[in-house]
Amino acid sequence: MATHWVNGVKKRLKKPHDSRVHQDVVIIRGDAKEFMEGYINEVQEKEHCYFRPPVCPRQDYYYYGCDRGNHAAGKSNGEATQTRANSCKAYISFKVITDAGISGAIIQKMLQHTGHDEANSKEKNRIHPDLHSLIEIWLQQGCSTSEILIKSYDWAQQNGHVDKKDRRFYLTPNDIRLLKKNLRGVGDSDSISVDHLVSMELRDNICFYQPLHNEQPFILVVQTPFQKQLLEENPHPMVFMDASYKGITAYGYAFYALLLINKTGRGVPFAYFILSKETTATVSLCLQKLQLSNPSFYPRSVMMDRDLRVLNAIKSVFPNAKLLLCWFHVLQAVNRWLVKTDGGHLTPEQRNVVIHAMASMKACLTEEEFLNVSAKKCSEIDTFLDSPHVTTYLKTNWFTYAELWVNYGRTFYHCSSETNNKAERFFLTLKYQFLRGQANRRVDQLLLLLCGDVEKYYSYMDGLSEAGRLTLPSSAAHQAAALLFKNGVGKDLDIEAGQCSVPSQSTNTAYKVNLLHFTCECTNFRMGNVCKHLLLVKMEVGRRGIDIEKMRNNKALEIISLRLYQQTEDEITIFNSDGTMSIVNRKTPTLCTCIANSFGERCVCIHVTHVLKPQDILTDPKENAQVSEASHGNPPIQSMLLDLLEWSKSEAFEHTPELYNTIQRAHKLAFGKFTAVSRKRKIYMVTVKKLKKLDCREQ
Repeated sequence: MATHWVNGVKKRLKKPHDSRVHQDVVIIRGDAKEFMEGYINEVQEKEHCYFRPPVCPRQDYYYYGCDRGNHAAGKSNGEATQTRANSCKAYISFKVITDAGISGAIIQKMLQHTGHDEANSKEKNRIHPDLHSLIEIWLQQGCSTSEILIKSYDWAQQNGHVDKKDRRFYLTPNDIRLLKKNLRGVGDSDSISVDHLVSMELRDNICFYQPLHNEQPFILVVQTPFQKQLLEENPHPMVFMDASYKGITAYGYAFYALLLINKTGRGVPFAYFILSKETTATVSLCLQKLQLSNPSFYPRSVMMDRDLRVLNAIKSVFPNAKLLLCWFHVLQAVNRWLVKTDGGHLTPEQRNVVIHAMASMKACLTEEEFLNVSAKKCSEIDTFLDSPHVTTYLKTNWFTYAELWVNYGRTFYHCSSETNNKAERFFLTLKYQFLRGQANRRVDQLLLLLCGDVEKYYSYMDGLSEAGRLTLPSSAAHQAAALLFKNGVGKDLDIEAGQCSVPSQSTNTAYKVNLLHFTCECTNFRMGNVCKHLLLVKMEVGRRGIDIEKMRNNKALEIISLRLYQQTEDEITIFNSDGTMSIVNRKTPTLCTCIANSFGERCVCIHVTHVLKPQDILTDPKENAQVSEASHGNPPIQSMLLDLLEWSKSEAFEHTPELYNTIQRAHKLAFGKFTAVSRKRKIYMVTVKKLKKLDCREQ
């Protein structure tokens, strides 16, 4: 059947106009690119000529021209002894076809070279392949042009080549500079080299590899053993995630770096993604493969730019992770829009008004405050510009993501970072320290760099830290707390049930500190920073020998007895008396979404998770709901809602921030989790009445 297929294709071929062109039809068994590369290599060895990387002017058509096919542009006039641009017409082309389930190629080749003679040593011939490979290695090692010139001379002498007119073995400084410029040139050899590195030399550094093939995108997830150990030591970090496109590869691939802050306070990369196609699906796949290689990894928060593809990918893989937008990129994006035609080409004075308004909104510590401030600022902007087009843009593009960039969405510990500068600094180091300001073009060279010198650098810095040569300076809060403790301020604190009031050092007010939930009323803490008041109370509790962990465990038992939690197969949700919710994923039982856990504390929620037994979980949500209502006699939901409505209309009703947060959380929970039709529908096992009861008991 194959012979009939070949003959059938040959009959349909048109006779070439040039009699020097030879046609053939060959069946391809295996990968088409591998077949073409093998065919070209065989012709080059047999004919002692060389062809350039293929050009694809149309789909499934590959044209390999002679490497001397360029037209001369200078004083040489195409003279073969002076230039390699000899206008040679020799070529080989492949037209890949698939018909009747058989794949093949129509080959056209014209091998009569013009304008040069590869056998003539006086011509400007190609550098010998073995010497060319050595020069690439020397360039990668950072050797200078003079050093490479001497090394190539020694190599030619050792191999018995004495004719210094022969360019194949004796190079000029200009030849080496040209090689240095084109070292990372794009070619099919890059994909072959990457395949080899991934399967052989660097196989221990690869979490996932998907080669580029037809419509299948290129995906590579890289994590060295050092990075894997780093992530094991910090399984729930704040992740700084960013991508770079320029100067990394010649193909426009996206290069993602994921960093965390180590014990020395440095931003250290713990994984890399290289993607030929950026979509939510490809980024999600990378995150899934990374988590599969690191089962305990679950980020507490992720700092990123506002790329919806990445944002949706993180939400799908890590639904409980907090997402933060880089404040610098928020302002940069707004400013760029304002200077464009769509933004109205605003003047610097007009842009400053908008930017200052954004800064005022950013400072809001509650959602309610943000709604009030944003409404006021939008009104001021509309009046100043005499047009609502700017505020319409802000409401559409940024207010919907306010929780990701406004301070009220950053009340947990986020390493005091408002920007993605950790990732930006890494890219700066990679491009200008390791790549020395030169653009990297090949993926294989990038892999060798990441798994080589880059890993050595960060590993060495980590070793210096372990040796005590690099220390993290204590924060201002730690220094202030230590000074207060030394002055005996802690001795006067009345600590009861893990709570106390710490007097302010600058005003006449006092801040309520709750060490059980690790909270403080001061502004610094509400902005997601560790404050001196909490640290002072923690020091004093340690001095007095008070067991906070035992108190947190008792609090956990109280929550369990009042059933202020809900369970599913995947997670446990704890309802706090202040109206907030905390979620613990059963796959990562040391990670909780509460504020205390974000500061590295073993929170009450973790104690609840450890006390509860796996057999407490009912796999059927409907059965769970029936048992809950039958055994505990909970009132119907409609009855509770009516009670709340009547109470809100009575004189006894008083609006407080705690009550507002409680109702808001319950509202979001109901519409966010219980309205979706799913086999894993959540059950609401707590009532507002119980929350109120617990609140009264604490007071």
